[in-house]
Parts: sequence; structure tokens; C-alpha cells
Amino acid sequence: MLEVKILETEEEKNELYSMRYKIFVDQEKSVPAENYKDGLLKDQSDEHAYQIGCYEGHLLVGFMTLIVKQEDELLEVEKTHNLAPKEGENCAEVMRLVVLDTPFTSTISMKGKVMNLLFDKVKDIIISEKITHLLLQSREKSKKIYEKIGFSQIGDFKLYRGKSYQCPMKLDVMKVSEKVVNVSEYI
Repeated sequence: MLEVKILETEEEKNELYSMRYKIFVDQEKSVPAENYKDGLLKDQSDEHAYQIGCYEGHLLVGFMTLIVKQEDELLEVEKTHNLAPKEGENCAEVMRLVVLDTPFTSTISMKGKVMNLLFDKVKDIIISEKITHLLLQSREKSKKIYEKIGFSQIGDFKLYRGKSYQCPMKLDVMKVSEKVVNVSEYI
């Protein structure tokens, strides 16, 4: 049975950081290896981020990071794409959303289920943190998936960390489809 949770222990988080390294540094080469000598893809922003994992038993089958904007700091997507924060918006950035290829996620429907469960957990954080908008950076191949959820492209594709072209996308959580995030019933 699939279970989604916010990762609390260092062991759980390190498993996620290690898996991110294997995917984004080793396989896709979309993140420079020289910045991560210990085999863990962990950034400074991870210190105050929510790490969300989806498990089938003890096997990690999907994960994502949600970074809630801190005071006057810019989110990575805002820095990369020169986005100016808007008055009255409380933003968070979705980063490194991955559904792993495992025996449990071999079908598109199971991959979709894992993604839905991850976003269901984000819904809880949106409510508790009073988040109004989600931001993310998308590569061309992932853009359509995010658009189906309700994200809109808000800028041009730019080179991210000298490795891959990504565009900024934004989701107004009050306007999104009820099946993804319906916070209006909690306000």
C-alpha cells in the first residue's frame, strides 16, 4: 500500500538526496557534479524545505521538495528567471518532483497515483503555511504534465545552472482544479 509522508529523519532525507543525485547528476547530467562531492544532491534551501516521499512498504517510489519562501529571500525559480515577487502572494517552489521506475510504478496509472498522492500531501502544507501560489521550473518534456495540473508558463526557457533549459511555471492554488488542491473549502 502506498504511503506519503513528510520526511523527518536524516536517514530518510539522505535516501532522497542520494536518489536525486543519481537521477539529476549521474543519469540526466542536469546538475553539475562538482557542487555535490558526497553523492547527496542537497542544497542550502533544503534546510528549510519540506521533503515529501511516497513509499510502497519501505521502497521509495516517488518524491518532491517544497520550499516555502522565507521572508525576503528569493526562491530558485525567481533568481533563475528574474521573477519579481508580487505583493500579497505567499509562494512556495516545487522542486525535483520524481516518480521512480520501480515494479510498483511500471504503469502510467500507478505513476499518476503516486503524483496525486504527493500533491495531496502538498495540499496539507499549502493550508498550514497559507500558500497562495506554487512555482516551479519545467523542462519542455514535463511542461504538459504541469499544465494538466493547472500550472501556466510565466516566462521563457532559460539555461538552468548551465545544464538544462527550463521555463518558470506558476499555479494559483485558489483557481486550480478541485481534484488537485482545493483549499477554498478550508478558508
